[in-house]
Amino acid sequence: MKTTRKPRRSQMERTVETQSVLVQATVRLLATAGFAKTTTQSIAKEAGVTTGALHHHFPTKDDLMLAVLDQSAITVEAKLQSQSIAPCAGKASIREIVDHLWQIYGQAEYWAVWEIIIGTRVDAELHQRILEHRAQSMANVVQPFLKRIESLTGSAEQGVEIFEFMLITIRGLSLERFMDKDAAYFDRHLSMLADFVSFRLQGSGQMAETPPSTIPNL
Repeated sequence: MKTTRKPRRSQMERTVETQSVLVQATVRLLATAGFAKTTTQSIAKEAGVTTGALHHHFPTKDDLMLAVLDQSAITVEAKLQSQSIAPCAGKASIREIVDHLWQIYGQAEYWAVWEIIIGTRVDAELHQRILEHRAQSMANVVQPFLKRIESLTGSAEQGVEIFEFMLITIRGLSLERFMDKDAAYFDRHLSMLADFVSFRLQGSGQMAETPPSTIPNL
């Protein structure tokens, strides 16, 4: 009986796979060991490759950190577009948005991004490069989402303010993971955030003016 051989992967496919393995290994180490201890040697060990192979794909640690940020932007964009918000105005929709953002920005994996931002502060030139790279990539990712949330707020300006406020709160809340808080703790504070945003929108009169049929998919 003949066995079917799997087609050999192309050089490009092998390159993409190895780079993905290295990026994921870097994310895990950043989230668990921190920026200072995420060395090229530790990354290579975590990924199961030689340091020579690592440097073949990413000549410097800086290049690998930028690749992590690129992958994070791709992941955030996919998750922002992955879930539909029920077509109803009010607190229920706001809570869905809050929960959805928490699943993106409140998870342990996202801490890798903060490790890079915080860890590069000692190198002013690299830190500025990281901030500019992050601002540009995330502007492209978040802009389509802001167009959607604008229907809930009634104005582009308020949409940006609400979105930034939710992110600031969620990112701050994510720090409580280091204090070993339980799931009920996070759920309670996410509910408070949704209540506050709903109250803010009701106070401005925007939620009452937003027809249910105009609320977009998130």
